[in-house]
Amino acid sequence: MKYLFIILAIVSLATVLSLFSYLPGKTPSHDQIALSINGHDIARDAITAENKRSGYHSEKQSELFDAVITRELLIQEAERQAINKEEAFRQSLKQFYENSLIKILLDRKNDQLKAEVTDAELDSYIALLGKIVTFTRLDSIPGSAAEASGAKGLTNTALFSDLATPVKMLLSSLQPGQYGIQFDTGTEKYAVRLDNVQPSPDPSAPNADRQHLFAILADYKREQQMNQWLADLQQKATIIIHSDKE
Repeated sequence: MKYLFIILAIVSLATVLSLFSYLPGKTPSHDQIALSINGHDIARDAITAENKRSGYHSEKQSELFDAVITRELLIQEAERQAINKEEAFRQSLKQFYENSLIKILLDRKNDQLKAEVTDAELDSYIALLGKIVTFTRLDSIPGSAAEASGAKGLTNTALFSDLATPVKMLLSSLQPGQYGIQFDTGTEKYAVRLDNVQPSPDPSAPNADRQHLFAILADYKREQQMNQWLADLQQKATIIIHSDKE
């Protein structure tokens, strides 16, 4: 599903593990220690985790230990060179932390979204397939249907099937003369009026896969719900944009 904004570039698994290697961990007890490298103790469960991550087998334990030792020596050398104190490193940790928070939040929100598509909505959408529609993107959001009927804006005539999914979804919910409001990411929104519907120039019936169209409409509804949720967050927030001072 296409989300507003936001799709985030999360660092690769190897990078993630490397970043976490710099974070302080719990000191293992004496009986939990598997390796000691320059005075730094590595617990057996850390070796087990590395084994699972790297796919080593028990008969290759020497290779596993060698990989863990090399990894730890590289970390210690990086710390000796104070790379962990550099601004670029701190920014990497900060970005990883923030991106991880946002990704988890969006994943959870997406799981909560419910999109119901009715047969009537599908029928209205299918009825416009192949037809030519004339619609107007109004210059402002009208306050009533009467105001919308005479409102000015940018008028377009196009084959319904050639339009972007958000526009098709909005138009399929309208009858000629009616208008609807399209919600973009954030607080941006605009009004569209359906002016006219003309028969298809192609006499053959359009191919309509109801199951495929159902998935498209459901994804669109979830995207709109996500956009609305983001807009609500902005509206509830106290946001101050400070001008640059000379």
